[in-house]
Amino acid sequence: MISKTAADTALDLLLAPRCAGCGAAGSWLCLSCRDLCEPVRHGRVTAAGTYGGALREAIHRFKYGGERALANELGTLVASCVANDLATGIAFDVVVPAVLHRERARARGYDQARLLAAVVAERTALPLRIPLRRIRAASPQVALDRAARAENLRGAYVAEAGALRGARVALVDDVATTGATLAAASGALRAAGARAVRSYVVALDA
Repeated sequence: MISKTAADTALDLLLAPRCAGCGAAGSWLCLSCRDLCEPVRHGRVTAAGTYGGALREAIHRFKYGGERALANELGTLVASCVANDLATGIAFDVVVPAVLHRERARARGYDQARLLAAVVAERTALPLRIPLRRIRAASPQVALDRAARAENLRGAYVAEAGALRGARVALVDDVATTGATLAAASGALRAAGARAVRSYVVALDA
């Protein structure tokens, strides 16, 4: 049997999952921090929680810290929201991510919406489809008001014509603030034939 060196042990500690909220070892977002999330609904957008505390830190590490493994925990939270709606009789045919522009995804190394949507599709046994394309990289939204955000994203998405004819879509993204991104993506999906679109995000930042 080969014993571990001190360097091996130190590496294991560094690579071991630690909760983004409280730092506890064992998972990227522990059960206690997940239990603090209270789903919220705003119009046709449902979020696993509000953008704050452990959830905010987890999203930040997922999007900007390269911790793509958080997709599983965060996607599971979103999947629970979709499953709750399915249980009430709201039907879906497909799960679709609100994809990043390819340049943004390349710079980040992954598309967080795709990762989240894949987890949602797996947990709910719904098919994953990616008919959306973001054809215009919008300017950063942070400093823009609601009207400016909507204008900034006008025409940013297209979807394959007829790809979703008659489909009921669960649209997935990470965070909703003004809803401009989701509105632009939903419009493109409806133009491609979707019968209905409901949006699901990890957090609502309102």
